Amino acid sequence: MSTPTHYLPNLTSRDDYVDYLEGYSPIGILKATSDSRTPLKTYMLETARNGQSSRTLLESFPDSVNLVEIDEALFKVYDKKYQDNIIGLIEVFNKRYPAFYTFLKSPHSNSWVRHNIDNAPWLDRVWLSSHILSEIWDQTLKTTNANRYVRLGFEHEAKYEIDGEPTLGDRFGYFEEQKDDERLSVPDRRKSRVYITERLGILEQKKNSFADLYDPFHSLVQLQIPADNHGGHRLYYDGKATNLSDSFLEHRSKIINIIKVYRNLTEKAEEKLWLWSTPVEGGGFRIDGEPVFIQFEQELSEETFDKFITYGFQRRNSILKIGGYIHRRGNKKIHMSAIDKHLWQPFILEATTNHILMFLPRGTCGNTIHRMVTYVQRFISPKIMVWLGGESYQDAIITASKEA
Repeated sequence: MSTPTHYLPNLTSRDDYVDYLEGYSPIGILKATSDSRTPLKTYMLETARNGQSSRTLLESFPDSVNLVEIDEALFKVYDKKYQDNIIGLIEVFNKRYPAFYTFLKSPHSNSWVRHNIDNAPWLDRVWLSSHILSEIWDQTLKTTNANRYVRLGFEHEAKYEIDGEPTLGDRFGYFEEQKDDERLSVPDRRKSRVYITERLGILEQKKNSFADLYDPFHSLVQLQIPADNHGGHRLYYDGKATNLSDSFLEHRSKIINIIKVYRNLTEKAEEKLWLWSTPVEGGGFRIDGEPVFIQFEQELSEETFDKFITYGFQRRNSILKIGGYIHRRGNKKIHMSAIDKHLWQPFILEATTNHILMFLPRGTCGNTIHRMVTYVQRFISPKIMVWLGGESYQDAIITASKEA
């Protein structure tokens, strides 16, 4: 069976595909050469909470994409732009969380996800904020030998603290390399990227002190956790994971565990925060629900704040996927009748030079919170305090992890 290394063969069953992804031929006898394929990429996605959408998974994608069922939870992915080849598989976890598996090289797979997910109202990414990645790191510390190597990646770009319109990174990552002569025309601004590969035991001792010395170390955007045998599983802030281990099944197990924590956290946040009204005896209504509160470490300048509002909320293609009507209350505060373009749900947002406050009516997807927190740490303020009502965001994540 001759298949280009970035496409999948046309197999008929889940077992055949598991064998293939494990590195065996479809008949489960001959070992496939690992050098013949690029690493498997997994993109963790989100649709809608059960009962909130009548759309099927297939109807959520553009017409150029076709899903062919293997079983009720596994689909082949064809794309006309790739001459109707099988570019990957989609596995659905608990209906709300699909995962897209592909061997396409990263520039192609990243582009495919941006085009088909970021512009689709019924789909979104799983957003692994720094707080969530830090909890995965803490769990790794408890279960992994201290001599194993791990990789941590920290990134913060103060992209609104420049003159003129932001260019690179406006699509929230996947920064393209610039040629040397192009760099001369880019205005100076704070842009921090640090990647560390070290033994887990050493990083355990140093990680917190890093953050005390340099605040971009609060913006954890990449975490590679060791595999049981060789290699590891590299996780990214935008829900992407690269399998650098020698086992697909182990990689899949890690993805399932992450999605369990994420689902727990998201649904508990929704139940706690969603605003709704109930009639009370004697007339009138009672409002239930609590706000999301994000506090910046330092007050933003008025210029930075204005650019954040303009480019973060008023650009049609902003990865924040939030639009709506902005009511300015001076130079340091706005009120916004906002629309989350994932599921087209309205909500109320207040932003000032010191904080962001969000009120989420019933039906708003909880991953709006994770998306906002991730964006703020990447581009606004790496060190923030986040509260879900009266509970800290970090405590909510710890609770969700324990219950997963």
